[in-house]
Amino acid sequence: MLKLIDTILQRFQCCFKRKETFSWFVVILMGFIVRTDLRGVSSIVGCLHLDSCHYESMIYFFRSTAFNLDDIKHQWLIIVQQYIQPVKIDERSILIGDHIKVGKEARYMPAVKKLHQDSENVGKSEYIYGHQFGMIGILAEGSTTQCVPLNIDLHDGIDEINALKDNATEQTSPKTTKETCIVKMIKMAGSYVNATSEKIIFLLDAYFPSAASFNEAELINQKNSSKLITLIMRAKSNTVAFEKALPKTGKKGVGRPRIYGEKIVFKTIFKNALETFTTINMNIYGKKETVQFRCMDLLWKPIRREVRFVLVKTGDKMMILMCSDLTLDAQKIILAYSYRFKIEVSFKMLKHVVGSFGYHFWTKALPKLSRHKTKTDLSCVKKITDKERILATTRAIEVYTFLSCMAMGILTIVSLTFPTLVWQKFSGWLRTRSSALPSVETVRSVIQQELSWNYRDLNHYATLSKIQDYQRLEVDAS
Repeated sequence: MLKLIDTILQRFQCCFKRKETFSWFVVILMGFIVRTDLRGVSSIVGCLHLDSCHYESMIYFFRSTAFNLDDIKHQWLIIVQQYIQPVKIDERSILIGDHIKVGKEARYMPAVKKLHQDSENVGKSEYIYGHQFGMIGILAEGSTTQCVPLNIDLHDGIDEINALKDNATEQTSPKTTKETCIVKMIKMAGSYVNATSEKIIFLLDAYFPSAASFNEAELINQKNSSKLITLIMRAKSNTVAFEKALPKTGKKGVGRPRIYGEKIVFKTIFKNALETFTTINMNIYGKKETVQFRCMDLLWKPIRREVRFVLVKTGDKMMILMCSDLTLDAQKIILAYSYRFKIEVSFKMLKHVVGSFGYHFWTKALPKLSRHKTKTDLSCVKKITDKERILATTRAIEVYTFLSCMAMGILTIVSLTFPTLVWQKFSGWLRTRSSALPSVETVRSVIQQELSWNYRDLNHYATLSKIQDYQRLEVDAS
């Protein structure tokens, strides 16, 4: 297991201009992998027994210009493709995308905004101050399917920060155009298909059905002269669509021909036309389910073209699925969407196991956030040095969250590659094993144990040996 991690980390050496920066990359990533508490950067110092004098150097790493985050992301994409077997439907890999909102009370932290909580959980307040991230992951084959994180970015509140870049470098350029979070999510999937030229099915929840999402996906497909992205998403319960207008017979009327025919209200179909549904048994969510569905290709007004709608009823639950590919079988659409919840499991692991959102980066160069406003006003930031500090702090947040996603991805790869070995070496106790595939938390405890047992032999590993360079020296008690 340590050999696999060492091999993966060696692949990133080409992304760094300096050996010292690469050494800190290895140390920080291993800290994310093995730490058990979520106290930010200080927890890495504790879990790896580093000398406290290196704390400031570690903090500086996240703001360092000795590496390009995009290069690391591209290298991570290549590694994930090499080490996992993606789940495929109709020869298309399955990618999942979603947003996560993280509460942050800091008054000098970039991109903090007042956000609305869409969750129906009564344990969450309706509005919070914090960050909104967009993440995409790829579904990997195993005894149980796993979502491996590919990319994560700040989505809301980042446009104003990016607008500072031109002024910080004293360049004049056109004003940065603002993009919605929906478009940014589709562009994340677009960056994947542009890098790999693979066909994908992109799963999204009910927040994303809009003209912007379908049009952006269509634009990416047109640029590549191939239908690389197929969108499957859940529609809102009040969605309506239209049949194509039938051509008029007889004498031609005045004006252009009608585009839309009869209006279809899906709520009415669920209520009055269940006998027209097809009933099948499917294995979804890990168990056999009786599913009733009806497939309809209808015109959707926001994009003025046809979309495949699949009306699904399982027990008392009803949902409307939308698919941009009119040739994809309805059963495959239902099966594909059943995997969407896997990204919610990934979010849970990132928050409560890896600690991806436990960062505390801030800067006094940023105007203090007022609790009476929804976001920080950056128009008063005039000094170039202040703009550079704000940009560096934002970069630190993005580096921190992406490296922690990489850590979770590495733990998942180890789980998929060595499931039996992990269980053999696991020294803890579980009343019941929920799956034959060890969880991220189980793998973490085994790697932490392996790292401790092989402490004296780390010099046999090309990258892991770098941890010893920063550990505190043992003092002889005598």
